[in-house]
Parts: sequence; C-alpha cells; structure tokens
Amino acid sequence: MVVPESSFNDEENPNKRITLKILVPGIVAGSIIGKGGEAIKELKSKTDAVVRVSNRDEIFPFTDERIVLVVAPPENVMEVIKYIHSKLRTSLTEDEGRKTTRRGTNRLREMKLIVADTSAGKIIGKKGETVKKIQEENKVKVLLTSKGDWGVVPGERVATISGEEENVNSAIEEMLAVVAKDPHARLDKSLVYPQYPMFDNFMYHGPPESLYRGPPSPRKNMGPPPRGGRGGWI
Repeated sequence: MVVPESSFNDEENPNKRITLKILVPGIVAGSIIGKGGEAIKELKSKTDAVVRVSNRDEIFPFTDERIVLVVAPPENVMEVIKYIHSKLRTSLTEDEGRKTTRRGTNRLREMKLIVADTSAGKIIGKKGETVKKIQEENKVKVLLTSKGDWGVVPGERVATISGEEENVNSAIEEMLAVVAKDPHARLDKSLVYPQYPMFDNFMYHGPPESLYRGPPSPRKNMGPPPRGGRGGWI
C-alpha cells in the first residue's frame, strides 16, 4: 500500500523537514558516496536533501554498519531512501560474501532505519495496532528495538523492515508519515557514537555469548607443555 502524497502534508508547516538515519553495510556506503563523492553530490542535488555518510571508522554501536543521515521534507527523504534501498540490494547481490549476516538473515531484504524514541512509540501504536497494520497491508515484517534492549542508544530506536523491495518502500513511506506528525521527534544529527571497545566485534543482535556463560572455570594444571619435534610445543 502506497501512502498518498497528501499523507505527508502538514497544514501548519508544509515545508517541515524531518531527520532520519539509515544503517548500511560498508560496501553500500561506498556505493552511495561514489567515486570522488560524485554519486552523493548528485543525490543531494536531485533530492534537495541534506545527506551525510559516516566515515569508515564511524559505525553504529554494536554493529559493523555505517550511518547515513538524511534531513529533508518527508517526500524528499523517501526519494533518498528508495535510492539507498536500490543500492543496498544491488551492492549486496553483487558481493556474494556479504549477502548474509552472522545470524543467517538475508541482509539485502532489510532496511534499517534509526528513528527518535517518541516516533518509534507512534509507529508501534496503541497495543501494537499501527505496526501490525503496516505489516499486514504491505506484507512486510517490522521489528523495532525497545528501550530495554541490549545496546540501545538513548533517544534512538532501530526499525528493521524486511520483505520485497516495493513492499518495504511502501511500509517505510507509511512510517515516515507517522514520523512527520510527531511533534516531539528529536533525533541527534551526529554520526559519531561512543565506542565500546569490549564489544566492537559483535553485531547488534545481543551481547557476546560469553556474557551469558559467566566467569570461566579455573584451568586445571595439565603439567608442562610437550617439547621437541616440529609442530610441537617448545
């Protein structure tokens, strides 16, 4: 289901700009920027949007993904999202080694958006009615992190929308309409997040397994290591 253009209209502020962040694998970020920055320059000119991509070492906490910031009226933000979504599907299809994440989910079928905490609540709706409607009408799956989830950045929530490309775009369009009507939406425009060195090698899908296992058991004294021949201990 595609949201009519009028759904974005705000009678009090027709030129209202919204702020959104998108998570993308590194290979997709490079494709968005293009050689010498030509691709992103053209995208900004075409959509009249503020578009910024984080540097290689600026990744979202507990992930290996870079951040794209978009600031523009909702219609223009949607143009940028469709462009990035197309790049994501194309780039990950061409790069067979990156098609699947460690949790076994097909990343190229997912769009990951970062929205303000208050907007996430409105997307979910009372008793989950709004997000359920978005999922059913567009035949997609929508998952939003909750405040109590591991690794959630204060004031921000990650929305993962998965499905066929057109369906995902339609669902995102509905979500943007909700974000545009949120008077309390405040999303930090910074692309730099605090680093967590202890956990910088695991994905956004929970803490390392070692945190569940508790402290390691004391090592048994196995005696001195073997000595001698090739390949043995020295």
